[in-house]
Amino acid sequence: MEEKKKPIANIKHLISWYHANFCVKHEEATEQHYSELQRMALSWNTPSMTHEEFCTRIRQELHCNPNKRHIEPCKTCKALGVPQWKW
Repeated sequence: MEEKKKPIANIKHLISWYHANFCVKHEEATEQHYSELQRMALSWNTPSMTHEEFCTRIRQELHCNPNKRHIEPCKTCKALGVPQWKW
């Protein structure tokens, strides 16, 4: 059986994708954190790579201790029976 090739994405797209999907869910998601992520990824001098390669490399090099944000439940939504999404 033939393996599917992983899609390759531009490094700038991967930086934004990683930040939006992983970093912003944490309290340390600041402009400095984004700048550090961007500086580190651009220092690799690689114009593109797969999402999996990017995640592996960035997690090895970006040493952050993510604390998930605490979101207060919405009292109105709870009263109306609307589900509360957890991060």
